[in-house]
Amino acid sequence: MQHNAIQIRKRPNESDSISKHIKKKRPTDRNVPPKIEAYVPESKLYTELCEFEKNLDVSIMRKRLDIQEALGKPTKVRRTMRIFVSNTAADQTSQLDDTNNFDLNNENAPSWTLKIEGRLLDPLIPTKKAQPIQKFTSFFKSIIVELDRDPDMFPEGNITEWHKQASSSDSDGIELKRKGDVNVNARIILVPDFNPQKYKVGSALAGLINLKLATKPHIVTEVWNYIKEKRLQDEEDKRMIKCDEKLSQLFDAEQIHFSQLPELINLHLSRPDPIVLEYTIRVDKQFNQSAKAYDMDVELDSVVRQKMMNVVASSQSQKDIMALDDKIVQCVQSINNSKIKRDFLMQFSRNPIEFINKWITSQARDLEAILGETKVNLEDVRQTDFYKQPWVKEAVFHYLTSKTQQRMQELLATQRQ
Repeated sequence: MQHNAIQIRKRPNESDSISKHIKKKRPTDRNVPPKIEAYVPESKLYTELCEFEKNLDVSIMRKRLDIQEALGKPTKVRRTMRIFVSNTAADQTSQLDDTNNFDLNNENAPSWTLKIEGRLLDPLIPTKKAQPIQKFTSFFKSIIVELDRDPDMFPEGNITEWHKQASSSDSDGIELKRKGDVNVNARIILVPDFNPQKYKVGSALAGLINLKLATKPHIVTEVWNYIKEKRLQDEEDKRMIKCDEKLSQLFDAEQIHFSQLPELINLHLSRPDPIVLEYTIRVDKQFNQSAKAYDMDVELDSVVRQKMMNVVASSQSQKDIMALDDKIVQCVQSINNSKIKRDFLMQFSRNPIEFINKWITSQARDLEAILGETKVNLEDVRQTDFYKQPWVKEAVFHYLTSKTQQRMQELLATQRQ
């Protein structure tokens, strides 16, 4: 005798399924049920706040787009950088003689230190607004110091170069220390770092547009303004430019296409000249400073632009807003759950028996759907009204017919054996 094995399926834990659902889907519903206002009149204020928040988000987004557009248009502040050159001397023979501290056992060799420093001058018109602060080395790509010394006596070399690195921090100056007890002539070469890049304009083109140093887009714009002012565009094809006497000498052509303009302008551009300072390093004094200071015009990013960049790049405020939104969603969910519980208890208080029967029927149907055992509600099967429905007779007929056919097939099978 064979017994069919009974399969027992364990119902999944309700807490596990809820936790999986929470992890899978992040709730985002922030709407309070419409009927809540009937019970809590103050909830209307929350709805008004949500509408106000939507308008505020639109305004913030529009302002953020305006800031991003403004960042695309560089705004510069013109200032003056004053450069100072000086040097100090240490352990020189003259110094030891003057102080009567000469010691035969002193192993320190005479040396000097060259200092190149710079600082921004205060604006001519005093202002209470915050001023941009940039250090000396931030304005230069490279600094080269050439010393006029005998290379045989100083094998370490007479040329020292400093180049800006992306990872290096800026400073207010640089120092160069070398051994020596005689005066040295130094040639200091400062290569400016323009952002955006500027170019030196050739004399012929500079006489046309009245610019000696400018960015490439600015130069092209000025040439185009000259063409429009002189009405040199062809009447039929506006892309063609008829050169006047100055443009013909400049571009060596009688007529050019508009697309050729940047390429032709490039022929008259070159890299800016470096700043060259001559200085004599003196060792007869402990401290020596050049009698001249050198002023250099520089352009700085405005403080407002830096603040706008910080606002656009900042993400902490957005994280705080998302954390507050999550708290609001949790509160709204708690309100929704409380309303469901209230509706449940209110229906139960009106007609307990009918409500319990419907609730049990609904729970049984849900349980069977979850377990997948049958499509017929077991709670309905227990009621006599279930068997008085019109489809019952037809179902019984089909059931008996299938049983009769099954029995006939069994008898035929036994006769053949």
